[in-house]
Amino acid sequence: MLQRFHVGIDVGKRHHHACVRDTLTDQYTKVFSFTVNRNGFERFLGFLEQQGTKEQVLVGVEASGPYATTICNFLAERGYSLVEINPFQANEFRKSQGKKAKTDRIDARSLAAFLAVGSHKPLSFSNPLLENLRELTRFRADLLQDRTRQINRLRETVAEAFPELNAHLASLDSPTALALLIAYPGPQALAQANVAEVGATLSQISHGRINRAHVQVIIDCAYTTVGLLKRQQALTLKLRLLAEAILTLNTQIQQVEATIEELFSKLPYKPSDFPVGSIQSLAGILAEIDDIHRFATLKQFLSHFGWCPQTFQTGSFRLDHPRMSHAGNPYVRRMIWLLAILAVKSVRPYREYFRQRTANGKKKMHSIVAVARKILSVIYAVLKTGKPYNPEYGGHKQSSLCQGLTSL
Repeated sequence: MLQRFHVGIDVGKRHHHACVRDTLTDQYTKVFSFTVNRNGFERFLGFLEQQGTKEQVLVGVEASGPYATTICNFLAERGYSLVEINPFQANEFRKSQGKKAKTDRIDARSLAAFLAVGSHKPLSFSNPLLENLRELTRFRADLLQDRTRQINRLRETVAEAFPELNAHLASLDSPTALALLIAYPGPQALAQANVAEVGATLSQISHGRINRAHVQVIIDCAYTTVGLLKRQQALTLKLRLLAEAILTLNTQIQQVEATIEELFSKLPYKPSDFPVGSIQSLAGILAEIDDIHRFATLKQFLSHFGWCPQTFQTGSFRLDHPRMSHAGNPYVRRMIWLLAILAVKSVRPYREYFRQRTANGKKKMHSIVAVARKILSVIYAVLKTGKPYNPEYGGHKQSSLCQGLTSL
């Protein structure tokens, strides 16, 4: 049934603005502004009830990140139909109407009108388990990026303050190196330290891999360092704070990963049900997939992750070998790429498939893309059929199964 009343909501941090269009009379209500709290949401609910029944109302919300989630959940729990509006398309539609000005009120009215144009993606809400997994796997990805940035900053600071240290520690972000930089940040602190005390601290943390002789070499380098001694006051503080930040991030990541493992154990799958992947990577992929039945075909599934060619055609010209699409879910694309590399190294059918393509003259990067596509196809088949991956099938039979699923 086509809904009569189209509601556009322009979301904000503290206030939302909504406008209703009656599609039968092409009349618009005044823009309704409400605050982002319980009282404001209840007032907006009353405003909607004045327009018509919930079956007659279609609500469109721009995909604008976290600010839209609370009002969407509030309305979905009360039975309203919601769709997600692409911000770029909505902006182009507003311009096509001749509205050069941009305000919250104009945007709300424009969104209400835009709902009648084209098709929009219905907003659906998965079960709480997958929602929690998605939140945590995305948070973990952000924490890993933060840690990488801090590690890079630590390396740059060490290169200025005490460059010789790199030659005597396997990794600057190891527990041993972090403990050293927190307790003795910089060459001046090491030069004044007692060898026995430093040795005892590092030997315990490194489980005996760093002994007193190793510590003596590091301290000797501190006396003769070519580091920027005139900046030591600033660099010393940076070294200690960066090491503490990395240590804190490590602890946070461990806590998040432990909760992800706990949630993953409640899913009806095990890591061995899939061809490759750890609990963390598989949890991230499954959380972003949500409900596999919303993908009628394998092509739709691959497009969701942007793992498909970007078609280019103009007039009689058609690009025979287009580039990969950069659309799709950004949280999963890198994960899929890493899984493909791991599969080539450790899973026989994919390793043989990769070698066969390479022997036939295919570029290795293109072959990795092809392997990743096969992995996604197998994941699609496992989730559609409920049957775990069987390595005895090999790549050919598994692909045949996936092709058969495209008609489901």
